[in-house]
Amino acid sequence: MLAAGAEARRARALAALALGVLVLHLWLIGGVAPDSAAPSSPAATPTVQLRTLPAPLAEPSPPPPAAAAPRAEAPRPRPQPRPAARETLPPAAVAAAGGEPEQPFTGQAEPEPEPERDPPLPAPPTEPAASEAAPPRPDGAPAQAVAAAAGEAEAAPPLYATRLPPPATLRYELRRGRLTGSGDLQWRPDAGRYRLRLEGAVVGLNVLTQESTGTVEPHGLVPQRFTDQRARRPMVAANFEREAGRIRFSGPSHELPWQPGVQDRLSWMVQLAAVAQAEPQRLAAGERIVLQVVGARGDGSAWAFTSLGPDSVALFGERVDAVRFVREPRHAHDTRVEVWLDPARHHLPVRATLASGEAETLELRLREMLP
Repeated sequence: MLAAGAEARRARALAALALGVLVLHLWLIGGVAPDSAAPSSPAATPTVQLRTLPAPLAEPSPPPPAAAAPRAEAPRPRPQPRPAARETLPPAAVAAAGGEPEQPFTGQAEPEPEPERDPPLPAPPTEPAASEAAPPRPDGAPAQAVAAAAGEAEAAPPLYATRLPPPATLRYELRRGRLTGSGDLQWRPDAGRYRLRLEGAVVGLNVLTQESTGTVEPHGLVPQRFTDQRARRPMVAANFEREAGRIRFSGPSHELPWQPGVQDRLSWMVQLAAVAQAEPQRLAAGERIVLQVVGARGDGSAWAFTSLGPDSVALFGERVDAVRFVREPRHAHDTRVEVWLDPARHHLPVRATLASGEAETLELRLREMLP
């Protein structure tokens, strides 16, 4: 009887333990909670209360996807304003300030300098290259006349019969503006070659030295080298390369084509006399002698001398019956030349004037002629 009671108490204890474990489990997972401790009376029946858990709050539903906005393009960079070109002063203003004209930067190698203008004294100013077209004349000449002048400069000069004068030294008075000096022209032909040299001086100072050398052929002088030195400036030269068909210069990098009959800015004086000596019919008024003349600074153009017929010239203590020729300029900065040829002196010049633009006129007047 006692054993049965003990067994019954063991069974109730195990049931209570199992029920406690179940309640504790449910409490841990949040579904139920123990209301009170289990009664100690063995007759008490354990009770379980179930708690209703509040429903979890519904998570807000995500908003419907908005319509895709158009894709914004990346903003284009605004173009930066280009730097304004630097204003350059005119060469005359820069020279007056004691500086050199500033050349704008172009991203390329610096070009060679333009042909140098002749200094005021004593030689005539230079001309633009023959390849440059002449600008319109300020006197309103028709375009056909300007084109004809440009074509004349580009065409090959005529070839003339020539009779060269014998060796001589011509001593000139040299005048430009208020300055007066002297110039000696030495003409030396020898065994198919020639040498022509002009030296000018003012108040005892050498301001000009020009020299032309080359060969003598049936059509006159054929220059091979021409040099030009002014006062304190370095010497410049033109090299006439006949076989290569070109004329090269010591300063400018460009070249000019070599043409038969071409002369330099010193040899033309003797060449003009040689043509007049061999073809006297060209001395009549209205006749022309055309020579291609090239300087040492890269310039070259046609010099068309038109005869104005006989003209008397007053020299030092005598009057000479000469023949006057005029070379008219083709544009504002071209050279105007007047020259008087003396038949009694093998048609060598006894007077010459050369002027360009607003520059003062250079004048040569023969004082004496020596063998």
